Amino acid sequence: MRQRYLAHRTALRHDDHYGDELTLRLSEVTDTRALDDGDALHTFMLDLVARIGMTVIAGPLVATEEGPPQQAGKSAVVILAESHAAIHTYPGLRQVFVNIFSCKPFREADVLDELGRLVGDFEINERSLTRRGENWPRALGPATRLWRAQRHG
Repeated sequence: MRQRYLAHRTALRHDDHYGDELTLRLSEVTDTRALDDGDALHTFMLDLVARIGMTVIAGPLVATEEGPPQQAGKSAVVILAESHAAIHTYPGLRQVFVNIFSCKPFREADVLDELGRLVGDFEINERSLTRRGENWPRALGPATRLWRAQRHG
């Protein structure tokens, strides 16, 4: 795959924050057929979350957006026990947006490998890996108290 950066090869440490959110924008996708194929995107989402070790609790749900090439495409989302994963495709532009948020560690390289299986080669135009929930309590009791304090604060 044509990629413009070095992917993380190990899972990230999760004992000091709630989870990680990976966002990607891919362009120059070489095989756009799957980007407009609801069945292929449904299968991709299941394969992706299985590969990164997540648990599906709802979905995948796939929807179609009609319109000019800069708007037309498909979106697929899956709700996970660990949070969510989504993909938004724009076949006319040969572009894809991906978002994964999880309280369970995952390997970015696995996500990129699955995307390569879906679309072949691509370039990464935007990439963000953000640590969410710094100092978030891992136990349910402290997390509930924190939420209540912030809500009623």
